Amino acid sequence: MSLQSGSEAEVLMKKTGCAGVITLNRPKALNALNLSMIQQMYPQLKAWEENSETGIIIIKGSGGKAFCAGGDIRAVTDAGKIGHRLAQDFFREEYILNNAIGTCRSEEH
Repeated sequence: MSLQSGSEAEVLMKKTGCAGVITLNRPKALNALNLSMIQQMYPQLKAWEENSETGIIIIKGSGGKAFCAGGDIRAVTDAGKIGHRLAQDFFREEYILNNAIGTCRSEEH
């Protein structure tokens, strides 16, 4: 089941057997997260967490140079220079995603 496809998509999400797989797909930017990526990942992570058929969630990076360089600081800085709210929105939503990843339920065997 492919939830999003195409090599140009910044986040690829698919279900393979009992695994939900999220692939960060910005290799030229070392898979740095932007707000759009975070907004795509969070609801899928929560949906898989609630799905009893999902036993594991894997987050990986494409390209082979980096898993994830962190936040796309260039975009946040550029937005801040012109007074755009991106910086506040980005960090708020990134921390919400970080918390969701850190507290994601795991099956105990």
